[in-house]
Amino acid sequence: MAMKTVTLEEARKIPPMTEAECKEIENHADTDFSDSPVLSKKQISNARRGYEVHPEWYKPTKSKITIMIDNDVLAALKAEGKGYQTRINSILRKEVMGA
Repeated sequence: MAMKTVTLEEARKIPPMTEAECKEIENHADTDFSDSPVLSKKQISNARRGYEVHPEWYKPTKSKITIMIDNDVLAALKAEGKGYQTRINSILRKEVMGA
């Protein structure tokens, strides 16, 4: 079965859980998780987002925009070679998404 890719915009449109869904979760409040391993701080610090591990699962849509960037910042990005727009997107993603 193929996994459906969800864009960030689609994920933001997911409606809040219904009362029935909340009760379903509450029904598992007494579940015994004692056999589940506890993650160490090191394991948690090494955790990565799904789209970092499997970028093929995350296919964001793109929007064409016009943006004003300081000339010195643009020059520095362009000085690194081809792909400066991709680098701008990566920098913005890290800032906005915390990735």
